[in-house]
Amino acid sequence: MRTKILAGLVGMCIIIPALIFIQWPIVDVLLMVFAALAAFELCNVIGMKNKPLMWASTVAAPLVVLLMAHPALRPFELGMFPLMMLVGLVMVVLFLAQFKKTTFQHLMFACTAAFVVPAAASTFLLVRNLFLHDAGRIVAIFAVLIVLTCAWLTDAMAYFCGKAFGKRKLCPSISPNKTWAGAVGGVLCTTGINLLLTAAFIQMAGYAMDNVAFILVGLASLVLCPIAIMGDLLASTLKRNLGIKDFGKLMPGHGGALDRFDSFLLVAPTMWAGITALYTLSGGLL
Repeated sequence: MRTKILAGLVGMCIIIPALIFIQWPIVDVLLMVFAALAAFELCNVIGMKNKPLMWASTVAAPLVVLLMAHPALRPFELGMFPLMMLVGLVMVVLFLAQFKKTTFQHLMFACTAAFVVPAAASTFLLVRNLFLHDAGRIVAIFAVLIVLTCAWLTDAMAYFCGKAFGKRKLCPSISPNKTWAGAVGGVLCTTGINLLLTAAFIQMAGYAMDNVAFILVGLASLVLCPIAIMGDLLASTLKRNLGIKDFGKLMPGHGGALDRFDSFLLVAPTMWAGITALYTLSGGLL
């Protein structure tokens, strides 16, 4: 427990300054580092012996995060699809060059690590960029904070609610400790916390009380929190299939980078998709 608390405090010491200076590249750098670590972890846990393929995936992952979030940095103003196809072809060549010690499953894991995980992570930056451009720094901080609370607080609240009230198991074959009471409690508690954050944000920003903000945050939380639980269950399923406890040992008591960001990788894309849909349906008014 002590190691978990210490690792959590270290994480907060990183996240809080990143939120305060959200307009600086610090968030971009942190997500690029995460993408590289996640790619390495995914390739490592399956015992990949094709080192060139592993390192190609590890190098490609942070670049995908950067180029998806900042189109102006793409070489020759190419779209992401041609760039990803080019990297994909390189990875296929590396796979074929050492096919005797590389399975097709290894190639699929390498592609997932190089493209799918960083693409999901980059949506966090897309949310940040959108609000920085259209609404300013305070609103951007609030938007990304909602993503983080839904991704991380849901699990913590579910743990405490499950300990207090949990009896009926949620998915005993995947995660024996999760209960229905914990899941429902985690969603409701996190939603309540997000509504309190909304009230604080409105006061800090000096906006007039607007019920629309509470409705949007409440609905977003009721959607994103269950998705966070699904992300955790998805990661648990993969770890069970691979026969491992954690993806890595980066943080004592917390596992690797992927162990801490499993829910985040589903919550951030859903948040981005929801915001994009709202902007489209409202004609850019929201």
